[in-house]
Amino acid sequence: MINPPAKFPASEEQSAPGNPTGPAGPPVGALRVVEVLARERRILWRYPLAVTVIVVLISFLFPNEYRSTVSILPPERDFQSMSVPIGDLKSLAAGGMSLPLMATPSDILAAVLTSRTVRDSVVSRLGLDRRWGFDFDVAVGRVRDNSGVKVAQTGVVEFWVVDRNRYFSDTLVNSLVDEADRLNQSILTTKARRTREFVESRLVETRAQLDVASRALREFQSRHRSVALEAQISALVGNAAKLKGQLTADEIDLSALEGTLSPEHYRIKQLRTRIRETKRQIEDMESSVMGDSAKTGTTGIAGLPRIGQEMAEKLREVKIAETLYTLLTEQYENARIQERRDTPSFSVLDRATRGGQKIRPKRLLIGIGTLVVAFVLAAALVLVQEYLSQLAMADPAKHRAVLAIRDALLSRRSVRRG
Repeated sequence: MINPPAKFPASEEQSAPGNPTGPAGPPVGALRVVEVLARERRILWRYPLAVTVIVVLISFLFPNEYRSTVSILPPERDFQSMSVPIGDLKSLAAGGMSLPLMATPSDILAAVLTSRTVRDSVVSRLGLDRRWGFDFDVAVGRVRDNSGVKVAQTGVVEFWVVDRNRYFSDTLVNSLVDEADRLNQSILTTKARRTREFVESRLVETRAQLDVASRALREFQSRHRSVALEAQISALVGNAAKLKGQLTADEIDLSALEGTLSPEHYRIKQLRTRIRETKRQIEDMESSVMGDSAKTGTTGIAGLPRIGQEMAEKLREVKIAETLYTLLTEQYENARIQERRDTPSFSVLDRATRGGQKIRPKRLLIGIGTLVVAFVLAAALVLVQEYLSQLAMADPAKHRAVLAIRDALLSRRSVRRG
């Protein structure tokens, strides 16, 4: 704070008659600050302007960086069943991605786009290590650091890449998206092939069982033409067959997912729980069919004559085999279609085709910020200098003490630099 001018030695100008300041000096406060700044106005605009021009010129030494963005529509719901190998998912933390336990298809797509597998393939295919003059791993890390992904509330995935070449940024981001699509298709095809091979073997076994059970039922009916089952027993047999079919379908899905998802994934746990519940229902249903009245309160096969029991058992075997064969045939055809499918696994809403958008350096903001900061610093230096000059006249001893502190600080800085 500037000391009151009344303590300063009055100069001839201040003591002259008619001088409004007089011996009491000018008023203290904001008006005094404005007076000092107005007097030193040349310094306040010359130095900040010079510093601003220098900083802006220096900013031209830094290369421009451009960002290209691709927008991808939310993948279909069955995209989530594809997933990616669990090893790749665990490595996504290095790319800044973390998947929740209940990940949506958009979350999984975002993880695939930023996965190490996709980056490695693109760096190798485009020769980015040679283009940038880096080692392969360094080039992969640069792609990771210069790319980002965001999942909007609508499910649309925005994926972008930053590069110093505005048109190459388009090439790079489009290449990463295309590589992610190829990875998805490869995993889907591999899963479909595994499913087809598994279902195919089960289909052959079920077909043989169906032939044997159908032949045994026909032979039995030809020998005992008058055997007829009650409607309740026929319904129980049909329901048991449906449950067997559902159990087989869940087991096929579980076998396919166990090759791509973690054992702790919620879909794996969900399928295992449903399989246990279905097995329990089948046991209860078989108890009903076999006539365990103590548990079910119903009359099943055990309540029929011996010929009726044989007829119900043979009919049950045929129904189960027919249901399984129909189900397996449908899944086999779906797996074959998926294995030969050559369509994109997701739809790109907007590709990068017009060159990247410049994002830095933002020279206009740099210039404005530098001008403001330089002006504030210049004003502070002017006010400090004015305070010291007034202090020298008002209190020379205190002025010398302040200068001694300043010299001590400067000497310490010079010693540290030395």
